[in-house]
Amino acid sequence: MIKHIVLWKLKPAAEGKTGEENAVLIKKELEGLYGKIPEIKSIQVQSNELDGAGNYDVALIAEFESYETMTAYQKNPLHEEVAVYVKKVVETRAAIDFEI
Repeated sequence: MIKHIVLWKLKPAAEGKTGEENAVLIKKELEGLYGKIPEIKSIQVQSNELDGAGNYDVALIAEFESYETMTAYQKNPLHEEVAVYVKKVVETRAAIDFEI
């Protein structure tokens, strides 16, 4: 099983929305891919709850059967559509992928 974790620091405002509004939208859109993209075994999106210096705003935690299925998810047009929006509202991104 592959665990895919992504962290985003959002712009304070982008695409006509506040950072908080964009965090809610990102959560809704990414979690909405579950059941539509069969490669996703689990997906969870959380917003940061503490205002700590250096904290990221949004975290994605997803699981896939293999690196190949994770790549298929990333290339899926439904995911790519969400990714286009996310890239517009994100200031910084960090990610890690590992086998469990």
